[in-house]
Amino acid sequence: MRRNRILGGVVFGVVAGFGIGLYASEPHPSDTFLQYCAKCHGEDGKAQTPKGKQMKAQNFTDEEWQQKQTDQELIKIVTKGGMDMPAFGKKLSQEQIESLVKNDVRGFGRKK
Repeated sequence: MRRNRILGGVVFGVVAGFGIGLYASEPHPSDTFLQYCAKCHGEDGKAQTPKGKQMKAQNFTDEEWQQKQTDQELIKIVTKGGMDMPAFGKKLSQEQIESLVKNDVRGFGRKK
């Protein structure tokens, strides 16, 4: 009987911990990504939107591309713009840009 209570407590703890972790984590994609990036890169990061296809936006789910880019390179591109990408350095704070790169752009690379 005692063993069942202990086992039940452990199972409850694992389930509760998973739930807290799930709800405590940042949403992906973030509201900032949805507002500023999804028009071209899509909510799924695949850049298959009409504007994304027109502008040949980067597919963030491309594993090879994810491996080649450093966070610093991506932060610079989001901040200053590049090729057909507009600059967001005056619209977004440095913290927002870093979060976009580290959580949203990289988040698409982690999804399977």
